[in-house]
Amino acid sequence: MQSETLQGTKRLALISAHQHGFQGFPALTCRQAPTRSAPSICGTPLHLGATRLQPSSTRIPALNASASDGARPLTTSAAAAVQAEVRAKPTPAALPRELVMQLGQLPPQCQVPACTLPALHQMLEHYAARTPRLLSVLELVMRPGWPQVAQLGHDHFAFRTFGVPGLGIASLERVLLPLGYTRVPQQPPLTFPGKKLVAAWFRATDPRVSAVLPRVFVSEIQVERLSESAQEVIRGCTGWAVEAEPEQTTVQVVAALLTGTAPWPRPTLEQYDTLLRESEYAAWVLAHGYSLNHTALALHRLPPAGQGADIAALVERLGAEGLELNPEGGLVKVSPDGLLLQCAVLADRVPFTFACGAQRDIAAAYVEFVQRLRLPEYAGLPAEEVREEHLRDGFEVGNADRIFESTTLAAGARG
Repeated sequence: MQSETLQGTKRLALISAHQHGFQGFPALTCRQAPTRSAPSICGTPLHLGATRLQPSSTRIPALNASASDGARPLTTSAAAAVQAEVRAKPTPAALPRELVMQLGQLPPQCQVPACTLPALHQMLEHYAARTPRLLSVLELVMRPGWPQVAQLGHDHFAFRTFGVPGLGIASLERVLLPLGYTRVPQQPPLTFPGKKLVAAWFRATDPRVSAVLPRVFVSEIQVERLSESAQEVIRGCTGWAVEAEPEQTTVQVVAALLTGTAPWPRPTLEQYDTLLRESEYAAWVLAHGYSLNHTALALHRLPPAGQGADIAALVERLGAEGLELNPEGGLVKVSPDGLLLQCAVLADRVPFTFACGAQRDIAAAYVEFVQRLRLPEYAGLPAEEVREEHLRDGFEVGNADRIFESTTLAAGARG
């Protein structure tokens, strides 16, 4: 049973890599994973502990159920509306060339599994398909401004989750570690008391690819700090993860990541509004699940060498093209040390059909921009020698707290 389930995870990742346009990416010369009976994704151990998956009666959420305790099936009219919405959604197409990440050939002992890039690209494909402003940014600002640049670097990806047993940050960590990532200790911790959020971030374990593989910023809402009514909604759709074995949950999370969906049933409008009144973040997660919340383009990897593109000039370009920016804390969010600068275009609003059949445009994903400046100890380094490790790393609570508002403002909510 365990072997069949976990092999299903491997097949899912491989199918995603080879049936969605990734056959042409350069092959990576990486160390082969050792033969073992432990769970794995694409041959890389998951290290989920000694628990073995046993046949059980754990209820995995049905696709045609609503996100409530009891999982009511969709009505015929609601199901038809959902099917129509799915048919109307743009099919993920090939990524714009600037967003493709290239690792090239690495030494035999590289720590990046061959399936990492295809998996990241598939997440990006679904994100790009539901983020129209991403194409506007590329066509109106980035291509005219930097026509000689073949690839735009991704500073980081961001995901949102519910902080409940079986899910939360830990569920992403179980996937990211086998993909060649390491969780980075953060001091002070990334906590957002006003929004009831905590966060963690991950970087590529192999420093030789740190300028190609994006950092990954993962946040979770502290569900226990929400009202009883909000907790009831969230626990109604995530309760299955409490009872499920870790391997079962990981399969669902991997599937959700690769398809840009949620590992729970579609919510009703009433459930969505219950969360929206209290926390736009929680409502976003309820609707979008493990979809990529945003990518942050790395301005410091653009010319001129050693400095990168100026974020203030970029803000002017974005505004001139009518792209609405997140104004919280100023258009450019600056860390206390002055070395981490960020801005973001407000999230797109996309049509969403709820389990009850109601339809509404809701906040979806957005585009962020990051400029990391040189650390003081490298001030004298020649521009052509400046690398990613010479720049300000990590994240800043104040900046991130304001960046979160990129969906809140688009949703017309506060919280």
